[in-house]
Amino acid sequence: MTELTERRAVGAPDPCPSGSFPMEVVPESVLHKVFRASQRWTLTHGREVNALHVGEPAYGMPPSVVDAMTDAIVSGDTAYTSAEGSPELRDALTAKLVRQGLDVSPDQVFVAPGSCQGLSAVGKAVHTPGAAWLIPQVHWPIYRQQGAVNSYETLAYPLGEHYGLDVDAIAKSATPQTRVIVVNSPANPTGAVADDRDRRDLLTLATERNWIVISDEAYEDFVYDGKHTPLATLEADTDPDERRVFSAFTFSKSHAMTGCRVGYVVAPNDRFAALLRKVQEATIIAPPTPAQRGALAALNEHEAVRENVAQVQASRDAIMPELVAAGLIDVPPAGGWYALLNIDRSGLRAQQFSDRLLAERGVGVAPAAAFAVDGDPIARDLIRISMAGDRELLVEGVQAIIQACHEWGDPRDARSEGTT
Repeated sequence: MTELTERRAVGAPDPCPSGSFPMEVVPESVLHKVFRASQRWTLTHGREVNALHVGEPAYGMPPSVVDAMTDAIVSGDTAYTSAEGSPELRDALTAKLVRQGLDVSPDQVFVAPGSCQGLSAVGKAVHTPGAAWLIPQVHWPIYRQQGAVNSYETLAYPLGEHYGLDVDAIAKSATPQTRVIVVNSPANPTGAVADDRDRRDLLTLATERNWIVISDEAYEDFVYDGKHTPLATLEADTDPDERRVFSAFTFSKSHAMTGCRVGYVVAPNDRFAALLRKVQEATIIAPPTPAQRGALAALNEHEAVRENVAQVQASRDAIMPELVAAGLIDVPPAGGWYALLNIDRSGLRAQQFSDRLLAERGVGVAPAAAFAVDGDPIARDLIRISMAGDRELLVEGVQAIIQACHEWGDPRDARSEGTT
């Protein structure tokens, strides 16, 4: 009998007692539930779901990126880099950021195995005991999970018209414990693009309250009217020691590198860079070298990015007139890959609608419960669709949604089967 077995045999406490782990409070991803349901539907029906619920582009990686990653693997260029990434890639990223108006050095740039990991690393780096983390009322669900994983109290701030920033509402929703605010523009899932006045007001508020700002700019290239400017450019004239904006970027959207898992985060100054470096050393060791080689090649693919953005914009333009006419959306999304549709006229809540649409029509959509704090009424009648996939399938899926709304009920019907 081993020592462990002996201890258990005499009534020693189980080293893994049920219900005692902080991770048990981390919310399960509703999006992953949709993925699993879609997989079951495919197995049952023998054909693929029209997957409007997933953010996967119809376009592929540029050939130069494929070649760079392949060459790295074939040539054995697969050794560790530093925790912050290869010097060549960080230098190239710094040059890109400087062209965009940031005042930044390579020591502040951290390559990450996806911007998602980078965002979580920033949250860990700046965490203090008892701190609260403010996220948008309608948000990418991983923000909520990251807050819990990093031991923050997670609070949601209200959004303004067309899901824009409402700085007065943000100020009122904060608590004395608020330490970090997360902003996302262009936004997932709303497609909102924050204007400069609101962003300046937000930065003023953050300075007054001594908040850290995490700016998720994954969809920086996908702005359909105007041009994206990183939030951190508004701090370019601020004393570096007083800067507070962390920025997160990715190659997943612009270059279709979703499964390669490569992004980068930018620390506002050397002090915060030192904190972030320690987190990355302890968690990732180093970003994958072949993916970094691909990212370096991707930075030269300007025309491919323009074509990819134009493709998503054309898909958006192809579906919006019909959606607006059907009353499912008021204003086309100004950026990003996604659109939020109001399906209240179906007589069903969003989760019911999503389940039925998948079961009866083979179309996958994401109920907005995935993008809001549990019980928030804003989620009841909203679903998210992706505009980045195959355009023909997108148009077919949108037509199925509109038809279902017409056929399944009236918004005045009582909906007693839940709130989402």
